[in-house]
Amino acid sequence: MKKILLAVVACFLLASSSYATNTDLFELNEEKINAEFVELNELEAYVSMHENVTIHNIYQENAGLIAGMNLAYGPEGMMGQSGFSMDTFEWGSFAWGFCCFPIGATIGIFTVLLNDNKGSDHKTSYLIGAGVGFLLSGGFGYYRFL
Repeated sequence: MKKILLAVVACFLLASSSYATNTDLFELNEEKINAEFVELNELEAYVSMHENVTIHNIYQENAGLIAGMNLAYGPEGMMGQSGFSMDTFEWGSFAWGFCCFPIGATIGIFTVLLNDNKGSDHKTSYLIGAGVGFLLSGGFGYYRFL
């Protein structure tokens, strides 16, 4: 009984001593915001002066203009790829997701999803395979009778 009372008192003390505040939740650093807008205005002026310029041209000719910005460009960035398609579909990763579902799904997770050497196409193909395996196995109805 003493242990339970001590645990309840300890929980009450911990709960009453911890609190969160929202004092700096809505604070703005206007200097930082203005500096970022200056960079954007410079980029806008450059693009308006040079018609038909692409981000690839800016990286080649005037990389300092966008050096401080967090732009994803290249084969791994969102601007450099057109998205997932059947041309980039990885059948091996699909097989890991489809054939190993539901019992060997953890093996597929370790070989595809948590593997840093696998790209986003591999991971998307694995998830599609696991989804197809889930649907073909009867979905939730399969697990109801286990």
